[in-house]
Amino acid sequence: MPPGVPAGRPVEAYWDGHRVAGEEWGEGPAIYLVHGWGGQRAHLAVFVKPLVEAGYRVIAFDLPSHNESDPGALAPGRTTATECADAITAMIEAHGPAHAVIAHSLGANATALAAADGAPVGRLVFLAPMGDFPLHLDWFAARHNFGRRIRAGLHRRLEKRIAMPLYETNMTRVGRRASYPPLLLIHDPDDPDSPSWQGAQFMTTQGLGRLAHYRILRHRPAINAGLEFIGHHATQS
Repeated sequence: MPPGVPAGRPVEAYWDGHRVAGEEWGEGPAIYLVHGWGGQRAHLAVFVKPLVEAGYRVIAFDLPSHNESDPGALAPGRTTATECADAITAMIEAHGPAHAVIAHSLGANATALAAADGAPVGRLVFLAPMGDFPLHLDWFAARHNFGRRIRAGLHRRLEKRIAMPLYETNMTRVGRRASYPPLLLIHDPDDPDSPSWQGAQFMTTQGLGRLAHYRILRHRPAINAGLEFIGHHATQS
């Protein structure tokens, strides 16, 4: 945890018998922190102290197969965006509607999927989400020198695994299904994939370099923008 963030009260939720582990701090409307692929709940804990001071209850948790949470249908260390969406929905159902959700990378995409399936979210702050998942598959194939046959086979296997077409995970399509809740999208030009979302506020960071996708989590202007976006809503409710 960042300096000044004590251990929180343990919280948990279950989906299909799988445990999601987390912590909570403070009292008030619930704000959920959702980390990215390969991360853990501490990675967004820089938001805990200022949000608690602003009168919110902050809940951070680990996605399936990450840190203290159980795996889902796959082996330990493996999960899918759709399982992560189920875990997010389970946590919100167990601990109350989300006044806001702050999410990073694939955690943002999973949050959007959860919202599209009816999870009650208020405002959304997405840090460096993935815009077009099939594009990442193209990059993966190019990096490993896959031909079209292998790339097409991998595409089919992935769609079978998540039980939906890959293009249905694209942020723009998911946002349409979720009725576009208010969103602050924070992205860096050095991070090549940027999604679009109707009516979203868009902020770009500068100079974070090759590791912009991760450094954005410690970028003070981005953090302050997220806090202001959520805080402004609180004063209007």
